[in-house]
Amino acid sequence: MSRKKIAIVLSRFPYPLNKGDKLRAYHQIVFLAKQNDIFLYCLSDEKVNENDFNEVKKWCVSVEIFELNKTSIAWNLMNSFLKKLPAQVGYFFNANIQKQIEASILKIKPDVVYGQLARTAFYIKDLPFKSVIDFQDAFSTNYVRIAENATFLKQIFYKRESNLMQSFEQKMLSWFDASTIISDFDKSQIANENENLAVVSNGVDTHYFTATPKEKKYDLLFCGNLSYLPNKNAVIFLCEKIAPLLIEKMPTIKINIVGGNSAADFKKYASNHIHFAGWVEDVRTAYDETKLFVAPLFTGAGLQNKLLEAMSMQVPCVVSSVTNASLIATENKHVLIANNEYEFVEKIIQLLKDEHLQDSFKVNARIFVEENYSWDKANQILENILLK
Repeated sequence: MSRKKIAIVLSRFPYPLNKGDKLRAYHQIVFLAKQNDIFLYCLSDEKVNENDFNEVKKWCVSVEIFELNKTSIAWNLMNSFLKKLPAQVGYFFNANIQKQIEASILKIKPDVVYGQLARTAFYIKDLPFKSVIDFQDAFSTNYVRIAENATFLKQIFYKRESNLMQSFEQKMLSWFDASTIISDFDKSQIANENENLAVVSNGVDTHYFTATPKEKKYDLLFCGNLSYLPNKNAVIFLCEKIAPLLIEKMPTIKINIVGGNSAADFKKYASNHIHFAGWVEDVRTAYDETKLFVAPLFTGAGLQNKLLEAMSMQVPCVVSSVTNASLIATENKHVLIANNEYEFVEKIIQLLKDEHLQDSFKVNARIFVEENYSWDKANQILENILLK
């Protein structure tokens, strides 16, 4: 069978794997490149490291990067406000870059064009080829949740963004030949069962994310991109609400917070009990050195990749219902669920004091991700959608 041509348009360069959209795109590219020719087009608001470029280039026939400068970003954000478009769509859209990408794609004549996130919709929707858009998450729902937990001015902004994104998501359903999203829960927030929106989950590399025996330096771990607002809110909740109650009951408790782009004001939380590790080169060490993983997220949508990694590394997890909505793990078998600081403290202490219970969650969590979150299974669904 001859190799098909797939043009892929991303809003960020998909390496290093420090953000959820990058992780998803990278693993999709690697899988699709096995039997197809990948022509990659990436927007970027930062310089791409040569080593990172080479890591991605080895999977692609060609890679083109289009830099977004701050002046054009500011201008396009203003335009998006006037045109009543979601801010993230305006942030990433540049008419001159759109023309360049369109001209290049017209030359290669791909079998299909695939764009990731609403940010790329305007770049690909008018091309004369089959086109597929990846919603990834239900962003309109994400913004509703953020607004509910925000200060007054942020509430106004995110309510507006939610309404604009909800309208934009409905337009995307009609613009493209097919569309994908990360979970059944996220799909339910956007489309009914009959609409053209297919679930393509994320996965986890269970061979790579395998536990190795190490001394447990920490009792708790939170891990994620700390510039992402739901993660920032989770860290604040962990430090301000959960940690003081834990310290009162367990004076030797040690908490490790791992992730790049840590906010400067997080430093005030650092103490003998709370350690901010920042970006770590091999996150597996952080998982191996901790007893439990916590995910006190009450805003955001989509599937948390760090949670899949923790479960694959056999680290017992205490999560919120919001976090579990897309994961669909069984409570008290694969994860423990808590929805306020008192429940988190109760479940954390329950696990820390019972090693047999920890062992049970370790085994069950690993089996759960092995059976439900394979990159190959998810990406085979994507390939079928792209090329059918």
